[in-house]
Amino acid sequence: MDKIEQALYSAELNKFVRHDPHAITALEEQLMALFREFHLRADVPTVRRRVRSLQELPAHPSPDEHYIQVFGVRGVMRYPLTNGQTVYKIPVFSFDMNAWKDHWTATYLVVGRNTLTLIDTGSHLSEESLREGLEVVRAFYGEAVTLEDIDNVVITHAHFDHFGGLQYLMPKTNAKLWVHEWDAHTVANFPEEVVKGRKQIHRFLIQSGMRHEEVGHFMEMHGSPKRDFPGYAVTHPFVDEARIVEDFAVVHTPGHCPGLSCIRVGDVMMLGDQVLNIVSPHQFPKIFTSGSGLLNYFNSLIKIAAHSETVRLGLPSHYGDVVDIEARAMEIMAEHNQRITDIVKDLDSPKSLHQISTDYYRYRRGRELQGYDSLLALEEIGAHLEFMTETLGIAEVVNASAMAADSDEVMLYQRVR
Repeated sequence: MDKIEQALYSAELNKFVRHDPHAITALEEQLMALFREFHLRADVPTVRRRVRSLQELPAHPSPDEHYIQVFGVRGVMRYPLTNGQTVYKIPVFSFDMNAWKDHWTATYLVVGRNTLTLIDTGSHLSEESLREGLEVVRAFYGEAVTLEDIDNVVITHAHFDHFGGLQYLMPKTNAKLWVHEWDAHTVANFPEEVVKGRKQIHRFLIQSGMRHEEVGHFMEMHGSPKRDFPGYAVTHPFVDEARIVEDFAVVHTPGHCPGLSCIRVGDVMMLGDQVLNIVSPHQFPKIFTSGSGLLNYFNSLIKIAAHSETVRLGLPSHYGDVVDIEARAMEIMAEHNQRITDIVKDLDSPKSLHQISTDYYRYRRGRELQGYDSLLALEEIGAHLEFMTETLGIAEVVNASAMAADSDEVMLYQRVR
């Protein structure tokens, strides 16, 4: 989420929940500084229109106001369900990224008939922003809930921006912990999983052709926030098609993560990172873990599309709501197929993964990647090359010796002639 949206979140919280009469004045000052710094990225007219609407609203607006229906308060949105339950989307800060944006994750609070359930927790850095979101749920929407009241925690998948918040949440509650059985070991035994994962990522980076002096930097980037997470026993592992908590329906969709599961609650579907608006969810090569890989992901896109016919709305973990899950799933498949087509065009001679990734984003996407984005790009293109070699047979590793289990040789890819 960019820093402008974060400034708007703070202003909404201060105006509608904390009733600060100077909230909009402070927002204007923040925005002027951000516009100066990011004038090439910011959509200034659109932001100005939103600020004018925000300024015109009373200090105690109705939840039915159009502005609240579109933007929520501090990003917190309310979704009444046909079964009488209510879902609240609560965006939480996950980790820093760069001067323009940070990584945020949408968690979902389900106020059920008899229980209070949180779907995903954010990272170890999310407690403050989750408590802010719960403050909005209490003070603006009138639900008497606190973090300590949570009865159940459901984790959609074992990526750190979705379950790292267990580190602050579990010691403060008596919540039951629900995770798909394929991800339960990762959550429960995270320290040993980090050690094993670091060995895999180190070999992946070496074989990608990355310069050795860069590998150490990326290894630190990949693992540093995760080292102090102790792991938590999963009290309630679940499987595909299970019914959990208050009749929530599980749809297991591996690919982006082995245990990734979409959770249907009433007439909405919590999508995790399976189907996102604007972007295609990040892909990992299955060398990291057997439940990853583009083939698994494609199969799961078809599966979730088939399960979505009677779903009113998809609620993903990042970006906006998904109105038509099946249509968006098909768009994502088309995006991946276009990426495969573009990559194979450039494999006229043997190239390393690092070179292929750099060329793709520089020449096909017009982007010079830096920092964490470079690591994500390498993993993404690695997943596509794996699919192209193992499933489609349109590319190959030309130096077969690099495929040995203990090899640190750089893999070189070329299209099959």
